[in-house]
Amino acid sequence: MTTSTASAQAANRTGFDEWPTLRLYQRECGQQSFPVVNLVYLQSETNYTWLNWKDGKRMLMPRTLKFYEPKLPNQFFFRLHRNCLVNARYILDVERDQTGAYVVLTTGERLSISRRRWTTIKRMVDSYTN
Repeated sequence: MTTSTASAQAANRTGFDEWPTLRLYQRECGQQSFPVVNLVYLQSETNYTWLNWKDGKRMLMPRTLKFYEPKLPNQFFFRLHRNCLVNARYILDVERDQTGAYVVLTTGERLSISRRRWTTIKRMVDSYTN
Protein backbone atom coordinates (compact mmCIF):
# COMPACT_ATOMS: atom_id res chain seq x y z
CA MET A 1 0.00 0.00 0.00
CA THR A 2 1.41 3.40 -0.93
CA THR A 3 1.66 6.28 1.50
CA SER A 4 -0.93 8.33 -0.38
CA THR A 5 -3.38 5.42 -0.35
CA ALA A 6 -2.84 4.93 3.37
CA SER A 7 -3.22 8.66 3.97
CA ALA A 8 -6.41 8.74 1.96
CA GLN A 9 -7.77 5.76 3.90
CA ALA A 10 -6.90 7.44 7.19
CA ALA A 11 -8.60 10.62 6.01
CA ASN A 12 -11.65 8.61 4.98
CA ARG A 13 -11.85 7.12 8.48
CA THR A 14 -12.39 10.60 9.88
CA GLY A 15 -14.60 11.50 6.93
CA PHE A 16 -13.93 14.46 4.69
CA ASP A 17 -17.21 15.95 5.87
CA GLU A 18 -15.61 16.38 9.29
CA TRP A 19 -12.65 18.33 7.90
CA PRO A 20 -12.96 22.07 8.52
CA THR A 21 -13.14 24.75 5.90
CA LEU A 22 -10.93 27.80 5.77
CA ARG A 23 -12.74 31.10 5.51
CA LEU A 24 -10.48 33.37 3.50
CA TYR A 25 -10.92 36.90 2.28
CA GLN A 26 -9.76 37.70 -1.24
CA ARG A 27 -9.89 41.21 -2.57
CA GLU A 28 -11.49 40.24 -5.88
CA CYS A 29 -14.03 37.72 -4.50
CA GLY A 30 -14.66 38.72 -0.91
CA GLN A 31 -14.98 36.14 1.88
CA GLN A 32 -15.10 32.50 0.73
CA SER A 33 -14.82 29.06 2.31
CA PHE A 34 -12.28 26.59 0.99
CA PRO A 35 -12.21 22.88 1.93
CA VAL A 36 -9.07 22.04 3.92
CA VAL A 37 -9.05 18.54 2.43
CA ASN A 38 -7.88 20.11 -0.88
CA LEU A 39 -5.03 22.04 0.74
CA VAL A 40 -1.73 20.34 -0.16
CA TYR A 41 0.71 22.51 1.78
CA LEU A 42 1.27 25.93 3.30
CA GLN A 43 4.54 27.79 3.06
CA SER A 44 5.37 30.98 4.91
CA GLU A 45 7.17 33.98 3.50
CA THR A 46 7.82 36.56 6.26
CA ASN A 47 4.33 37.71 7.42
CA TYR A 48 2.54 36.06 4.48
CA THR A 49 1.60 32.46 3.72
CA TRP A 50 1.32 30.70 0.38
CA LEU A 51 -1.60 28.24 0.32
CA ASN A 52 -1.03 25.54 -2.32
CA TRP A 53 -4.13 23.68 -3.45
CA LYS A 54 -4.71 20.31 -5.12
CA ASP A 55 -5.80 21.92 -8.40
CA GLY A 56 -2.46 23.77 -8.65
CA LYS A 57 -3.82 27.14 -7.52
CA ARG A 58 -1.61 29.18 -5.18
CA MET A 59 -2.90 31.93 -2.93
CA LEU A 60 -0.77 34.44 -1.04
CA MET A 61 -2.51 35.41 2.19
CA PRO A 62 -1.50 38.21 4.58
CA ARG A 63 -1.28 35.96 7.66
CA THR A 64 1.51 33.99 9.25
CA LEU A 65 1.73 30.21 9.24
CA LYS A 66 1.13 30.29 12.98
CA PHE A 67 -2.33 31.76 12.30
CA TYR A 68 -3.35 28.81 10.08
CA GLU A 69 -1.85 25.92 12.06
CA PRO A 70 -4.58 25.67 14.75
CA LYS A 71 -7.29 25.80 12.06
CA LEU A 72 -6.02 22.59 10.42
CA PRO A 73 -6.55 18.98 11.58
CA ASN A 74 -3.24 18.27 13.34
CA GLN A 75 -3.41 14.52 12.71
CA PHE A 76 -3.02 15.21 8.95
CA PHE A 77 -0.92 18.37 8.77
CA PHE A 78 2.76 17.97 9.63
CA ARG A 79 5.27 20.76 10.12
CA LEU A 80 8.24 19.89 7.91
CA HIS A 81 10.19 23.00 8.63
CA ARG A 82 9.64 26.22 10.50
CA ASN A 83 8.11 27.64 7.33
CA CYS A 84 6.14 24.69 5.92
CA LEU A 85 3.08 22.60 6.83
CA VAL A 86 2.05 19.70 4.60
CA ASN A 87 -1.11 17.60 4.33
CA ALA A 88 -0.14 13.94 4.86
CA ARG A 89 -2.83 12.94 2.39
CA TYR A 90 -0.63 14.24 -0.45
CA ILE A 91 2.70 12.71 0.62
CA LEU A 92 3.91 9.94 -1.68
CA ASP A 93 7.28 9.25 -0.12
CA VAL A 94 10.05 10.56 2.10
CA GLU A 95 13.61 10.63 0.78
CA ARG A 96 17.01 11.33 2.23
CA ASP A 97 20.21 11.97 0.32
CA GLN A 98 23.50 13.80 0.84
CA THR A 99 21.84 17.18 0.26
CA GLY A 100 19.05 16.69 2.81
CA ALA A 101 15.68 15.11 3.50
CA TYR A 102 12.52 15.64 1.44
CA VAL A 103 8.90 14.65 1.13
CA VAL A 104 7.66 13.89 -2.36
CA LEU A 105 4.11 15.06 -2.98
CA THR A 106 1.47 13.71 -5.34
CA THR A 107 1.79 17.01 -7.22
CA GLY A 108 5.40 16.11 -8.08
CA GLU A 109 6.88 18.74 -5.78
CA ARG A 110 9.63 18.02 -3.26
CA LEU A 111 9.65 19.89 0.05
CA SER A 112 12.62 19.88 2.38
CA ILE A 113 12.39 18.50 5.91
CA SER A 114 14.49 20.03 8.67
CA ARG A 115 17.15 17.77 10.15
CA ARG A 116 15.57 18.08 13.58
CA ARG A 117 12.14 16.94 12.34
CA TRP A 118 13.31 14.10 10.04
CA THR A 119 12.73 11.20 12.46
CA THR A 120 9.34 12.51 13.57
CA ILE A 121 8.13 13.03 9.99
CA LYS A 122 9.50 9.65 8.88
CA ARG A 123 7.70 7.94 11.78
CA MET A 124 4.43 9.77 11.04
CA VAL A 125 4.52 8.94 7.34
CA ASP A 126 5.40 5.31 8.08
CA SER A 127 2.44 5.08 10.45
CA TYR A 128 0.12 5.81 7.51
CA THR A 129 1.59 2.96 5.49
CA ASN A 130 0.94 0.35 8.18
